[in-house]
Amino acid sequence: MPNLRKGKLFVCGFILMASFFTIGYRTVSLAKINKYDETTKVIKNNDTQSYIKKKVVRGDIFDRNKSLLATTIHISSLSINPQNILNRKETISKLKIIFPTINEAIILQKINTKKNHVNLLRIITPKEHIEVLKAGIEGIIVEQKNKRIYPSNSLASHILGNTDIDGKGTAGIEKSFEDKLLNGQDVTLSIHGGVQHILKTVLSEQISKFEAEGGSGIIMDANSGEIYALASLPDYNANNYRETSDIKLFNRATKGIYELGSTLKLITAAVAYESELVKETDLFDVSKPIKISSRTINDFHPLKLAINIPEIIVHSSNIGSAMIAEKIGPDIQLKFLKNLGFFDSVKLEIPEISKPQIITDKKRLSTMTISYGHGISITPVHLATATASIINGGFKSNPSLIKNSSKNNIKKRIFSENTSLKMRSIMRLVVSNKYGTGKKAEAAGYLVGGKTGTADKVKKSGGYFKNKNIVAFTGGFPINKPKFVITIMIDSPKNQKLYGRSTAGYVAAPVIKKIVTRIAPILGINPQNDEALVFTNQLLKYKIRGDEL
Repeated sequence: MPNLRKGKLFVCGFILMASFFTIGYRTVSLAKINKYDETTKVIKNNDTQSYIKKKVVRGDIFDRNKSLLATTIHISSLSINPQNILNRKETISKLKIIFPTINEAIILQKINTKKNHVNLLRIITPKEHIEVLKAGIEGIIVEQKNKRIYPSNSLASHILGNTDIDGKGTAGIEKSFEDKLLNGQDVTLSIHGGVQHILKTVLSEQISKFEAEGGSGIIMDANSGEIYALASLPDYNANNYRETSDIKLFNRATKGIYELGSTLKLITAAVAYESELVKETDLFDVSKPIKISSRTINDFHPLKLAINIPEIIVHSSNIGSAMIAEKIGPDIQLKFLKNLGFFDSVKLEIPEISKPQIITDKKRLSTMTISYGHGISITPVHLATATASIINGGFKSNPSLIKNSSKNNIKKRIFSENTSLKMRSIMRLVVSNKYGTGKKAEAAGYLVGGKTGTADKVKKSGGYFKNKNIVAFTGGFPINKPKFVITIMIDSPKNQKLYGRSTAGYVAAPVIKKIVTRIAPILGINPQNDEALVFTNQLLKYKIRGDEL
């Protein structure tokens, strides 16, 4: 009998342990199943014709050095079933103890409904989660959800874009690569986080110093087209996308179109050389304004002599540029503008892009004004890509925000190597020569070359503001063997007694110097000097005359 009794106890014990094991296993299984949310994907196995559940979390976004720019984390949110609440006042009191900052009136409004599910708080901490469970609030629901976050906050926010409440991409890379990201694949950008930070910081300081409305900047590989940095200011914290104003969301670098003034003279000169309709020895008398109907084309600093193409660019003569354009003619001018992509939106991997506006009536006045950046509105990215084509040996540049993009595998020539060499030589003089408008861009040892541009700001209703300018600088470095293009635009800078005028030479050019000296060491570009150029004969040596002659 004792043995029988022991046997029964053993069997009961075994059944009890088996029951606990079964319950435990089931609990774990359910917990695993509950981890699958709206991102769960059902995948069909072709061999067994069975279906396997696989959790797919939205892919991450990295910069070119694999620094994390966007990722997905798991969070807890707090909801409630109002139909299960026994005492609304008591429920609110309990919630108030755990969440002191909640608005009682709003919570009362939410729970005073016939709905079975109402969201109270989108995010709660693990500690708050525990406190809610301890409080024993009727009808309370704690749900596990995914949340898209941006660890660097505002860094590259206009590029990254955002997702909506359901995790769907609504702007920027998040929208353009929706399918890829949704399937759990990562995206690696061409952006360099450190270079992006420097561009944003330096540009922001200058905008603040001159009380400007905003600005933008692009740093791009002159040969591959990969964009290392793209900033639009004012910007925003990508984690607060839905609370951000439209002004801050607007991408001035890719969406905004502007008349960028004398920076377009680079294109006029390059076309002149390439068309062979203007010789290096040709001189243009810029001593008198050009009058066409009711319009007069003047120079900011009039010269009383005839000058050649390099001198026209270095002195930034509107009259000289207009004369070159007239000699080239509208057909050739518009043909090259089309080849440079100025008739279309830039094919960039974000949806926030705009198409340029160009006067194409081929009238004499239009041809002349386009030559120095009036009557043609483009995005800063358009200007950067055109600059790259001028300095990289003459090949069409296709900008990209994706690392190792295949866009530039097919090379299309726009300008000859000889034209590119001449233009690089002139652009260096704009910065290094005593008459150059871009002297404040000189960064000792890094051989910067480029062109300034100052233009009256266009009104949305038509016409121009009398007291607002758009200032710009576009160029490259090292200009003897270009690796990077830098294009800067600042919107409506104000005159400052302490810093001088509000033209591009005073506002935009100094930004270039600061950026180059900070990013060159990061990008592995060693300092050089003009003596080295004389030895290697990499640039042509033009003599620039001034009004004293």
